[in-house]
Amino acid sequence: MAVDPAVLADVLDRLRPQLPGIEVDRWAPSVQGAVGQVVGVRDGNGSPYVVKVYPPTARRRRDTEMLAQRLLGDLPGIAGPRPVGHGQLDGPGAVTFLLMTRLDGVRWADRRADLDPARATALTREVGRALRRLHTVTGPHFGDLLDGGARWPTAWDQVAARTGDLVAEHLRGGGPSWLADRTRRFVERHRHALASCPGPVLCHNDFVGGNLLLAATGDPHLRGVVDLERASWNDPLSDLAQTRLHVRQHRPADITALVDGYGVDGPDEHRRLDVHEVLHALAERNWIAYDRPAGWQESITALDAFLADRT
Repeated sequence: MAVDPAVLADVLDRLRPQLPGIEVDRWAPSVQGAVGQVVGVRDGNGSPYVVKVYPPTARRRRDTEMLAQRLLGDLPGIAGPRPVGHGQLDGPGAVTFLLMTRLDGVRWADRRADLDPARATALTREVGRALRRLHTVTGPHFGDLLDGGARWPTAWDQVAARTGDLVAEHLRGGGPSWLADRTRRFVERHRHALASCPGPVLCHNDFVGGNLLLAATGDPHLRGVVDLERASWNDPLSDLAQTRLHVRQHRPADITALVDGYGVDGPDEHRRLDVHEVLHALAERNWIAYDRPAGWQESITALDAFLADRT
């Protein structure tokens, strides 16, 4: 859904002192995000930027994204947008907004069908290496980036809380109790491995095809990462597990390239990765059971089979 023109006009008026000559241009993303709506703009010199407009209920998402962009900063080998300005509108058109630099490139999802097997595998390995670089940014606790949010003292405490929430949501949605029981037992069985996480790092939490930008033509090198609104301090292998589940669903032959590119090492790391992937799959099942998109029953059947096999 596009931003209301009157609201967008008010947002641009608020941003003009920070970016003189700001005007909407013809650029637009191929797909809008689930939370914020993105609009391409340029300043008076023609330099490209992006304005992301969030509903008033998503202010913490805006603030999380802005902080994550700053934390990403000048990290070598992985580019992200830079925050330029922000604000909010009050009254009937109440929104929050973020002005950021614009990265070149197209979404990985938009080029996937054009890539031959060798290029697809090389790119997936590069994605693993890039995620590893992101995880060199370490944090003070497990949980939200922002003050006042949920936080846990250990990786195990965070996983145990997430497991409880996901299982309860699964049961409220009518999911089978046998799957809930198997998931709980599987997580508890690997408690020692989960507790071996050395500490929290900056996690994107959606490092997948819609949020990774590639060169529009030629070799599909990774150009940058966007949509950091879900970022948190977490076990790095939770982040990798989300990407692995995405690769598994689109090109399972490249799972090994992803994991090797990242550099997973030792039995405890592999077990942590497996547990986090199971939890991500259960979260996806919960969403599908609630939202019921097209083909939802087939998706539920496939996820149930995956979860039964993995636990």
